[in-house]
Amino acid sequence: MINPQEITRHVCWNIPLLFKILVYVGGLGTIALAVWSVYQRVQIWKKGREEDRKDNLKERLIFAAKNVFFHTRILKDQYPGIMHLAIFWGFLVLLIGTILVAIEADVPFVHFYYGAFYLLVSLALDIAGLVLIIGICMAIYRRLKEKPDRLQPEKAEDNLILYLLLAVAVTGFLTEAVRIAAQGFPKFELYSIVGFILAIPLNIVGINGTLAHRFFWFIHMVCSFAFIAYIGYSKLLHIVVTPASIVFRDRRSYGVVDPIPDMEEAESFGLTKIEELSWKQLMDLDACMRCGRCQEACPAHSTDKPLSPKNLIQDLKEHMNDRLAKGKDPEECTPYQKISDDVLWACTTCAACMEECPAYIEHIDKIVEMRRYLSLMEGRIPEELNQTFRNMENNYNPWGVGFANRADWAEGLDIPLLSENGSAEYLLWVGCAGAYDDRYKKVLKALVEILKAANIDFAILGTEEKCCGDWARRLGNEYLFWMMAVENVEVLNGYNVRKVITACPHGYHTLKNEYPQFGGNYQVIHHTQLIAQLLEEGKISLKKSLEGTFTYHDSCYLGRHNGIYDEPRKILQRLGLSLKEMEKNREKGFCCGAGGGRMWLEEKTGTRINYVRCDHALALNPQGIATACPFCLTMFDDGLKAKDKIEEIQLKDIAELVAEAIK
Repeated sequence: MINPQEITRHVCWNIPLLFKILVYVGGLGTIALAVWSVYQRVQIWKKGREEDRKDNLKERLIFAAKNVFFHTRILKDQYPGIMHLAIFWGFLVLLIGTILVAIEADVPFVHFYYGAFYLLVSLALDIAGLVLIIGICMAIYRRLKEKPDRLQPEKAEDNLILYLLLAVAVTGFLTEAVRIAAQGFPKFELYSIVGFILAIPLNIVGINGTLAHRFFWFIHMVCSFAFIAYIGYSKLLHIVVTPASIVFRDRRSYGVVDPIPDMEEAESFGLTKIEELSWKQLMDLDACMRCGRCQEACPAHSTDKPLSPKNLIQDLKEHMNDRLAKGKDPEECTPYQKISDDVLWACTTCAACMEECPAYIEHIDKIVEMRRYLSLMEGRIPEELNQTFRNMENNYNPWGVGFANRADWAEGLDIPLLSENGSAEYLLWVGCAGAYDDRYKKVLKALVEILKAANIDFAILGTEEKCCGDWARRLGNEYLFWMMAVENVEVLNGYNVRKVITACPHGYHTLKNEYPQFGGNYQVIHHTQLIAQLLEEGKISLKKSLEGTFTYHDSCYLGRHNGIYDEPRKILQRLGLSLKEMEKNREKGFCCGAGGGRMWLEEKTGTRINYVRCDHALALNPQGIATACPFCLTMFDDGLKAKDKIEEIQLKDIAELVAEAIK
């Protein structure tokens, strides 16, 4: 039978009282320092504007717990995911074990650490320590040998943190091993498996047990407290801030941009000084741990544009520290001294960065805020945008085609107007591309054939429809967006519209997620969702099966922004097509390059994003490429022409393929 007193001797074995007092005083001091440093960061965040992120707190906490404890997002990248999971759980279990030991050793009249509980905890702590060391070694190997681009440039603290944590783990095992050897290898200590094995060579060497134990114990404590003290002054701060950032994440669809409060009376627009960001946006800057996942996923960065989402957040953090921590003059210390205009205009707002970020940092809203400043306050916009904005102001579409021609595409199709019918079950939101782009007019006509075949009650606005304003908002011209949104909502609400069909993911996102900001609350459905539903319910029948191998390109605003991945693929499979997936698909899909207003900007740096995406598709040798967005279709059309493949590869919107199959 195990003697409870015997198996707890190690808790306070051979450590002089003076040593304990010094260590506990030092420990309390370092813990206080860590708490103080975190408190200082909170005070900085509080200088940002107020924002309500406390709705559905229970759901927020559950979601954060799943992400923190099970690494649901981090593990999408396997090697670093397993590495971080090993470090996290190894550290967490050792921390809990250390607290238990401290309570047993120094809290009067508390005695629980014996018997089966002792054996179980001893085994768990040794396994956790070993897992921690493995994780740290994986991280060191990755940084010193693999040196992935996304981790560059390195900072001295990156390696210092790893070595400090490794010292904590190793000295802990050495302390345990020396004690086991000095106590004559008690059999029950076999449960301390790593310490027991390590004690064998130490015993052979003949290390003085008492002196060595005190030495390693003291070094272990010093390293542990140094680690704690360093938390608030390094990227270790993410231990505290990242879970908080996940709790207070934006629960809406990616890329939803908030309006400027009191638009008509505002004296400034966009980010003029850092404290105009919300407290959550400031927290984001401290939550970033420079893992570089956002940078690696960014289509702009991977095609040699100046934008790195990681560097953008780090530059904003540095500016936040200069302005709010060091108190530099806001007129002499602006974000635009660190972040160039070219960086901001390079973003496609594809949300790849936000999809990858383990801390759920929100990049898009910060970029849009800075674009608002450049556009509305400084007029520092790319030259070609001057014409785009004029077109939207004068003719309510970015092409600048006469507003009176908006319904010409529908001539001869016998499509009712809401102004004539007064009501319909669905409003077909045509969008600027459907009304003015010759290629996408064919898609709208195909969609009309499908709707009529399914006997859907629908109508259009005709010349009463204006651009939804997506491009204006993403490009920073919030005033232009506000004007279009208010006018469109007034028209839609005037007809008591409840259900809207759109073939444009940008219109879908704007109408569904951002028009409610202006009183426009509608049930918005993308044409792929509706077609998939009609096929499932048997309301349209396929007269023939299509043949060939197709690949499907995920629109960022349909996929990542709104989670619509399955419906387009189900349609293609129902049509009889063989579907091949590009390497980057679904959540990891690669932008076509048109989003965020980039459709209207020239790519003057690096490789054109749409050319790279075309290469992804052509690598599969498909017979066709399917899209579900007018601007993706345009970008692929341009890319295939540049590569002399436009005659070889079928480029079709899903609606066109379905219309062909139902004839």
